[in-house]
Amino acid sequence: MEDRDIVINTGMPGLQLLDAITRTDENGIGGGCLFSDAPPWLGVESLARLGAFHVRFLTGFGKHAFLAKIKRCLLPRREPLTGRYRLTGKLLSRSSSSFFYDLEAWNGKELEIAGQFLYAAIDYDNAFRKELLQDHYQRRFTCLTNATEKGSSREKTPDFSVRPRK
Repeated sequence: MEDRDIVINTGMPGLQLLDAITRTDENGIGGGCLFSDAPPWLGVESLARLGAFHVRFLTGFGKHAFLAKIKRCLLPRREPLTGRYRLTGKLLSRSSSSFFYDLEAWNGKELEIAGQFLYAAIDYDNAFRKELLQDHYQRRFTCLTNATEKGSSREKTPDFSVRPRK
């Protein structure tokens, strides 16, 4: 059986939810994203992805991470989202399979989106295949940590496509 591409089609050309991961440690993660006339839900999705990358980082990319719940969420006062956003995530608590975060999106000095996000981490299985997903997320993480928040834009984002293995 041939490995297959991971294809996510949002119908939005040029969509990139994270341009860079600027900081990772045991307590949190930082990143950046450039939005251009984006609906607010894309900002929430960017924060969710940032937190999921931190869960994967903490588990050594050995588990599948997914968002289980958003406890509360402050949405932007204005629409659409435009400009460069600084994303931050602070790990509040964790267990062997759950991770709870405060995540924020800042546009300059203004807090635009904030919330508490709960993630679960489970072993890979038949539905979430380790041989496909672990490598995919490790490569994306490497590309994002090698990018720079200031130098990233839609024209300069790394190629995250996954191609079949030969």
